[in-house]
Amino acid sequence: MGRVLAVVTYGLPEGTSREAAVQMFRDSIPRYMATEGLLRKNVLYREGLGGGAYLWESQEAAEAAYNPEWVAYMTEKYNQPPTVEFYEMPITMDREYDTVYDEGAVADAAE
Repeated sequence: MGRVLAVVTYGLPEGTSREAAVQMFRDSIPRYMATEGLLRKNVLYREGLGGGAYLWESQEAAEAAYNPEWVAYMTEKYNQPPTVEFYEMPITMDREYDTVYDEGAVADAAE
């Protein structure tokens, strides 16, 4: 299996404005920039809900990041545990950078 997308969601503290939520997300960027195996993070926001869509180089990298210490940190910060869902990402098409990642093509090229 190749790349993995993790969708993480968590409730925001009651009364958290969009501006306050965005600042919390902004403050977390250095932590995630230093996370091994994380390729991209898209921050998610909906009134009362925060989260992210994380592109990982592997399932192992994602699982290493979402360890019990991370769950405890997030639970304390937001007063409830986060929800994490994993999806395989065999193909990624990116119009912004005019690229396609296809795990089958990568495997073919390696042979």
